[in-house]
Amino acid sequence: MPTPRFDLTINLGHVITFGGLLVTMAVGWATFDGRLRAVERTLETATATLVEQVRQGAQLAAVSDRVTRLERVAEAGR
Repeated sequence: MPTPRFDLTINLGHVITFGGLLVTMAVGWATFDGRLRAVERTLETATATLVEQVRQGAQLAAVSDRVTRLERVAEAGR
């Protein structure tokens, strides 16, 4: 069985293949980066919304507590 021979020359096919690989990697990276930024923006928006809902929930609980105290005072005054 003959041993494999390696040809150390560079031909047009090698250059085209390497160029295609570089272009594919660059486009893939740009696409991935754009998608990652979109996900980060969505996550930041969701986090801000959640923080606002928690803050509003605390305010609602405080108002509910005040109403409950006022109802008790009104009931005691009757």
